[in-house]
Amino acid sequence: MPDDLVVQINPSRVAMIGTDQKPARCCSLEGEVGSGTRCSIYEQRSSVCRDFESSWSQGEVNVDCDAARAAFGLAPLEQPPYEFELPISA
Repeated sequence: MPDDLVVQINPSRVAMIGTDQKPARCCSLEGEVGSGTRCSIYEQRSSVCRDFESSWSQGEVNVDCDAARAAFGLAPLEQPPYEFELPISA
């Protein structure tokens, strides 16, 4: 992480500026939550961001994703309809 974008949490941990307060908003998050956002340092983002899965991205609900959305007044993501392919008849 770029040193100018982090705050020291303890001797061995840092956090992105903005994530250490309530409501949390990473200093590298651009855009409006609920309308469209992006990470301005995508290639340098922390493992916390790389490892965070949105609900249903892996076929399971993520309660942390739902909680983060709720903090911004957004409804949880809905499970997408089950998609499957029919076998091709010969």
